[in-house]
Amino acid sequence: MRLSKITALILACFMTLSLLSACGSKNDTPGGASSTPVNSKTPNDEKAIGGLHNLEDGVLDVGTSINWETLTPFRSNIGNNAPFASLLYETLAKLTHEKDYIPVVAKSWSAEADGVTFNIEIYDYVTDSAGNKITASDIVWMIQASKEAGLKPVFAKVDSVEQTGDYTLKVKMKQDIFGAFEQVLTNTFVVSKAAYEASKDEFNTEVVSTSQYLLTDFVSGSVISFEKRDDYWQKDNLIHRANAANVDKISFRIITEASQAGIALETGEIDAYMILDPNTANQFKDNDKFTMKSTSYINGYQMFFSGHESRAVAEDKYLRQAIAYAVDAEGLITGVFAGYGKTMHDPIADTSFGYLDKWKSEDYYTYNVEKAKELLAKSNYKGEELELLATTNTTMQRVSQMIQAYCLQVGINVKLNLVDQALYTASRLDGSQYDIVLNHVGGDSLPDHWSIRYDANAYKTGDATSRRDEVLAEMLYKTWTREGFTEENIDAVHQYLKENMYAYGMVQPENIDIWRTDLGMIEQVHTNKGSVDFAASVYKK
Repeated sequence: MRLSKITALILACFMTLSLLSACGSKNDTPGGASSTPVNSKTPNDEKAIGGLHNLEDGVLDVGTSINWETLTPFRSNIGNNAPFASLLYETLAKLTHEKDYIPVVAKSWSAEADGVTFNIEIYDYVTDSAGNKITASDIVWMIQASKEAGLKPVFAKVDSVEQTGDYTLKVKMKQDIFGAFEQVLTNTFVVSKAAYEASKDEFNTEVVSTSQYLLTDFVSGSVISFEKRDDYWQKDNLIHRANAANVDKISFRIITEASQAGIALETGEIDAYMILDPNTANQFKDNDKFTMKSTSYINGYQMFFSGHESRAVAEDKYLRQAIAYAVDAEGLITGVFAGYGKTMHDPIADTSFGYLDKWKSEDYYTYNVEKAKELLAKSNYKGEELELLATTNTTMQRVSQMIQAYCLQVGINVKLNLVDQALYTASRLDGSQYDIVLNHVGGDSLPDHWSIRYDANAYKTGDATSRRDEVLAEMLYKTWTREGFTEENIDAVHQYLKENMYAYGMVQPENIDIWRTDLGMIEQVHTNKGSVDFAASVYKK
């Protein structure tokens, strides 16, 4: 495809920059769901002879850019794709890559006729690594405490939780929202209340959990290590393949710079790396010593437009549409993601439950400079500077810079406000702080995404950009119930968002994982995020 002059210029700059420093930094998450190998090497290739016995020290060292500063079970959604999370804490249930909910600590669950009340039974023989027996009271405590902490939106949807027996409990949701209860199952970390209260630092650095793995080392920002327990509570025949523990010792090394990740792989400091920057991954593409896997990531890169009355874009649909047409998503894929990605047709990735494939055949603000200028002329824009908020990690910076250049090409002035993760987190829900906020979000289901992004009553200031669109809110309330979650209603929400351009989905990147071929991986098990689960995958003996 022939590149526009502006794209070619931007690419030339980035190619020079890439030679100086391979991109990648904290919380970079190039994504993927195509499940196609990056190179011709596959784990079943005859050349991939080996096994975990090839680990010199017996430890599988896996690199990741995702860091938890503390190990507390009371967390926000930031870092929820950490590859070590499921080794540290078990949940009531787990969502697999195939989009099935499998029991972990919960033995079963069922819904009552009202659509908001659910009954959960947990196994009656669950114990943690210290021998504490887990009962329903521990689960009730954790859900209540998580609700009070107010860090994860899912727990704000819980109306009440009560113990109904030694190993049974009842959860009542505030609304009938498709998939919301299942999120409670997958987000409730199973912890003994007694063990937590006895902890010297509330599990900030040391953890006692029911997991198959025992935490052996934790240095914030550096390493988190595990060793398989020999006293795990669950019966072997009841452990799902997605929850298997096939590695005796595994250590996650926090490496936020992509260039350093590449060096660590080459020197043998690490044996694998999860979600590797595509520009760095390219250097291993034809290297038989490594195997690479590319899958579609569940998060996309989106622009969300402020709904706050003080901002120029809030009440100017034509300006928002002009910006969308001005941005070349294909150019972003080439310039930032080294070709590993695809254009989006909705603000949500196509891996989300409820996504309609027919949207892919629609025109979704395909790059069109003349159309952008035409809409800009119809808008109220007078040349004022629009502010774009984003984080300082390398991928976000590159996307932001290209958006700025594309907008300038049609006569829209954009000022970049690149801040650290802490300030970004504090500002992203306040639409008065920006005109455009660049985000990298997803959702297991459409209602999951909708409820935290577009519900006019979700936050004190409105939706996630301070907009109060009650028409959209009523559409959401009608659609996200189990009865109302129909193709017709889903499409109506999509078309409304598309016409009003409250958010523009640009790129759904690919998730690239890489590992030593001589590890002898013969069966890949993937997380629900798309990454290879190195603990659950199967290796040659």
